[in-house]
Amino acid sequence: NLYYGCLKHTPHKWLDLLTLFERHILPSILHAQEGQRTTTSLLPLAIKYFTAPIIPSVAHSEDSVSSQARYHTALNKLHGDRIELIKGYYAVQPMQVRLINSEHTDIAPRLCESRLAWKIEEKQSDVSLALHAYHDAMTGCVDQVVIVTNDTDIAPCLQMIRRYTPIIVGLVIPTTNHSRRPNTDLANQAHWVRTHIRPDELAASQMPRVIPGRKPTIKPDSWYGQPEL
Repeated sequence: NLYYGCLKHTPHKWLDLLTLFERHILPSILHAQEGQRTTTSLLPLAIKYFTAPIIPSVAHSEDSVSSQARYHTALNKLHGDRIELIKGYYAVQPMQVRLINSEHTDIAPRLCESRLAWKIEEKQSDVSLALHAYHDAMTGCVDQVVIVTNDTDIAPCLQMIRRYTPIIVGLVIPTTNHSRRPNTDLANQAHWVRTHIRPDELAASQMPRVIPGRKPTIKPDSWYGQPEL
């Protein structure tokens, strides 16, 4: 959700998630609620990043797999236990799909021609996110859960958190230009909604080009705004 809504085709993929939320997203919410500027300091494991390693056979670029792995390594090196990466996986399998009749788009799917196609699906991420959010709320180890998504699959989780716990629910829509309106099923379960993430906030929340260590981790060339330079 975050990648496709805010980062794809931008020079901001080398994103420091901790900086984005600690210095920009959460302070802006507190400022709006309390009417004064304030700072936040997130505890260890305050950010849980749900993702899945790219499969080489479906990657869009030759360096997609290595670039994503480098990004995950950089996050771990830079912030240690302040960010937890929780990984699912991609499933790729053939399946029968129905083709839309371009001349008669009102024809029911069951009457359309069927073809064999590849189905590429990220697995476990949504379920893991829901379970972690509900667990953290039920055990009282958080005061607030902030979900970055516009996917209605998470709506039942937010509904249960609201019903059974006193935890505040925040929703951040991963878009930079208000092109994706907050889904009503999600927004109705949130105490507050931030409708977008600004490009200047993403630009101000980039990790250093080189993350030091025994083997330095370097930002991929293809992730720059003008990689040819």
